[in-house]
Amino acid sequence: MTATNAPLGITLLVTAMFFNSTKDGIAKLLAAQYPPFMLLWSQFLFMVLILALIIIKRHGVLYLLPKNYFAQMMRGFCVTVGVGLYYWAINFIHIADATAMVFVAPLVVTALSPVFLGEHLGMRRTVAVIIGFIGVLVILQPDLEGDRQGYFIALASGVFLGFFYMSNRKLADGTPHVASSYYTALTGAVILIPFVPFFWTEPRLTDFTPLIAFMSLATVGQVLMVASFAYASANIIAPFVYAQIIAATAVGMIMFDAFPDGVTWLGITIVIAAGLYIAVRESRIGS
Repeated sequence: MTATNAPLGITLLVTAMFFNSTKDGIAKLLAAQYPPFMLLWSQFLFMVLILALIIIKRHGVLYLLPKNYFAQMMRGFCVTVGVGLYYWAINFIHIADATAMVFVAPLVVTALSPVFLGEHLGMRRTVAVIIGFIGVLVILQPDLEGDRQGYFIALASGVFLGFFYMSNRKLADGTPHVASSYYTALTGAVILIPFVPFFWTEPRLTDFTPLIAFMSLATVGQVLMVASFAYASANIIAPFVYAQIIAATAVGMIMFDAFPDGVTWLGITIVIAAGLYIAVRESRIGS
């Protein structure tokens, strides 16, 4: 059993959100040239190759095969579908709007963790999660403009990612973090192999640098996110997925010249306040 360390788990998750948001920004730029499922398969394949070398060096060849194969396969399936749907959604709507819909994931975790994980769900924590989600809506000010199909795709992505987060906690004990990330990527890569001939596009030499950056950020972000759930329960750590909106705001400013207005900063304040409330309260309970 991994020792409980909520601050460390939260820090790892928040860091992962910043890596992932940067990766999503690059994916948006690459989407004009490459199909979303090609990007996803390339991401998983890169992770498998890099993480396999690390696992062999640190833990031995035997760790390349998961002990709980079915559970690992289901986790890989959830993240493959969830991320694939997200990459698909940003072809129809803006990254910020897609992110808003994906934020249903923490609510899925909070609502279902007592059933699937046997974790206690308190009223104050539930209220804090809801307030955090309200903050997200304030930031994004969603008006459902654009292709409505994209919003439904992003919503489905959030549901699958919610199950992925719960799977992370379920499988956190007894498996090295790097191995867990490897199993997830391996499952995703295998699932997508039959579809490769239908979405493969020959990479351009000029896209080599952004493609490598995209795959590298995805690998590091995945490892950090899986590791975070080994140190805190899902219903404690899930609200900090909201940190991604702060990262997404920064990415939007830098990569797409989208500067937040006063209402956006109000929403960010609400999100941070909700997250800090949960962190402080859990720290006092655990002391």
